[in-house]
Amino acid sequence: MLRWVLFDNHKMSSQAGMTRFLMNFLPEDKRPLEVIKFMQGRVLGALKILDTHLESRSWIVGNTMTIADIANCGYLFYPEPYGFTRANWSNIDSWLSRIEATKGWKHPYDLMPGNPSDRV
Repeated sequence: MLRWVLFDNHKMSSQAGMTRFLMNFLPEDKRPLEVIKFMQGRVLGALKILDTHLESRSWIVGNTMTIADIANCGYLFYPEPYGFTRANWSNIDSWLSRIEATKGWKHPYDLMPGNPSDRV
């Protein structure tokens, strides 16, 4: 469990979050294209690890959703471009669908006061 929480912290959310910010929330003329390209490669590497891990299982650890799943899925629900297209990752897509089907699940933007693009 701890391994996957740390994976999220060091490989998934940190990479996806920074890349999403650089691509979507900086003024276009301030976006560091070389850094973005590098970070998208890091996101891609993390996605490959996660997608491969989910090939033979429904959840990251065990037989039900755990904190490992919650930790790793957060940025994968955001629609802004940053290098992740859900349809391109069949195992991740199925896993995210299972999370969405969980009783009480809500999209991140349904839990926060407005979409970031509405706050510009």
